[in-house]
Amino acid sequence: MKIGILGNGQLGQMLQDSITDLADIDVNLYDLRAHSDDALRAFIAVNDLISYETENIPAHIVAILEDHADKLAPGLNALKTFQNRLLEKNALRAAGIATADFCAVNSLEDVKSAVEQLGLPIVLKTTTEGYDGKGQFVLRAPEDAEPAWDAIGGRELIAEAFVTFSRETSVIASRDAEGNVVIWPMTENVHHEGILRYSLFPCEGLSDAKAEQARTYITDLANSLDYVGTITLELFDTESGLVANEVAPRVHNSGHWSIEGADASQFRNHMLAISGKALGNTEAKYPAVAMLNVIGDETPTIAADGLAGVYVHSYGKEARPARKLGHVTVTSASVEERNSTIDKLVGLMPEGVWAGGSK
Repeated sequence: MKIGILGNGQLGQMLQDSITDLADIDVNLYDLRAHSDDALRAFIAVNDLISYETENIPAHIVAILEDHADKLAPGLNALKTFQNRLLEKNALRAAGIATADFCAVNSLEDVKSAVEQLGLPIVLKTTTEGYDGKGQFVLRAPEDAEPAWDAIGGRELIAEAFVTFSRETSVIASRDAEGNVVIWPMTENVHHEGILRYSLFPCEGLSDAKAEQARTYITDLANSLDYVGTITLELFDTESGLVANEVAPRVHNSGHWSIEGADASQFRNHMLAISGKALGNTEAKYPAVAMLNVIGDETPTIAADGLAGVYVHSYGKEARPARKLGHVTVTSASVEERNSTIDKLVGLMPEGVWAGGSK
């Protein structure tokens, strides 16, 4: 079987690397940055299945994929739904998943109406192509409406009511075509300047009720779309329960810990799911694991050399500010041991971002 992945960045490479032991699957990566219609059609023709490392696929490429929807996994409906934050929020609500209140915004007057309807503060986001904090504006006062529209307006936006939360978490699952679903343990995720800096397993202090809520949410969402592959649901942890933030119809940064930290990684199970093979066990292999992103500069990874239970992944990218260049995984026999190791790697993060785990 030949599987083509749209995108040859780190996610595509890790998908490819996850099944190198399976001789009956050949994985090919397609460089979306060097796209031509003829090249894409030729790529589709030589592969039995097509998947993708990102939902941010230009509309003209999606139009070509529509003619080959039978080869696409996850399917075209999922791709189109999660490309657009308005469609995404409606899909979440339809699956019975709590979200922030929201409304569509297409003009400055709509921004002003959203402030009245949702109250302040609100988060204004582009409905498409935003990631790692890009395409977002937080309005804290009515006079912020015009600067917000000037900054990211002129296109379809979504306004979301602000959610009061204690932390951000994520739950990741893989679903196969038969409807079997496997779910990884949840992580606590810490962001800085809109970019994920680290993820921690276990998600300390998470109640059994909230953990079950997350499992129900992601299972119901995947089933509602007849989803095949790995899917990620980012969640706000609030006093009244978990509230959905965003969905990624793919493997996700917060799940990179699963490469060394779980029996089967999010990448491997994605490939197994779309190829019709049995899904692997998602249980953690260690009592405590962490994933630290390497952003802007790989020099601090030198500190990881020789540390027990530490694995460095370099993406082979040219360094530049705010760019994800790799990640470091820490596997440990206890939370205390994990945190002690991270203390030695704190140079990977801006000052003050690492606080020794959950607050």
